[in-house]
Order: sequence, then C-alpha cells, then structure tokens
Amino acid sequence: MLVGELDDNPGTSVTNAIEEVAESIKREFLGGDSRFALYQYVPKDAPTLGPTFYRIEWMGQPGRFAMPVWHKVEPDVDPWLRYMRDLVMEQGYTSKALLAGRKLEVVDSRERDDLPAAM
Repeated sequence: MLVGELDDNPGTSVTNAIEEVAESIKREFLGGDSRFALYQYVPKDAPTLGPTFYRIEWMGQPGRFAMPVWHKVEPDVDPWLRYMRDLVMEQGYTSKALLAGRKLEVVDSRERDDLPAAM
C-alpha cells in the first residue's frame, strides 16, 4: 500500500499517524489482513525538498503496527514502487489534484498478475 503526505493536509501528518493509517488500511481495505507492505510518499522531503519514498518496517510485536522505522527506497530498485511512482505527482500533491479527472481505486497487487509485487 502506498500512502502520501498531501501538500494541503489540514490535520495530523501521515508520519505522525502512521500506526493509525496502517490499522485503517488493514481494517477498511484488506478485511483485517495485516500482511502488506506499506510505503510512504513525501513530495517535499528534507533536505532537498524533493520527492522521496519510504518503506515502513514495524519493529514491534509481530502482527501489530508498532515501533515504525522509515527506510528510504529508490523507486528504480523496487519494481512495484517504480510502477507506483508514475501515479503520483511531484508538484501540487493535493486532495483536489488527486481527485480531479481521475477515478481512484484500491488495487491489491497480491491478487494481480499484471502488477509487480511489493518487495
């Protein structure tokens, strides 16, 4: 699953709520299944203020979303992330821009042969 920090986010950042975000993904989109890779997209990350992708690793008890560690990932190294990179925007990453003229859907790459698997 790829989550992103919107430029116009009025509330808590994805980074600060990552445990809750992961739990919501598990409950709302995956029927309670906690076996998924979680990536975070930050369109303007320090120090370069450029787009950056992270893979979240959970260091807490197995099956629980606790003690997250962010690992910077280059999209060219991860086939799934390379595919997803083309779907995100480097500029104007806002909720309005994401919804404008696009039909967003949840796609479980674990069940699709035409998408690369997450690492």
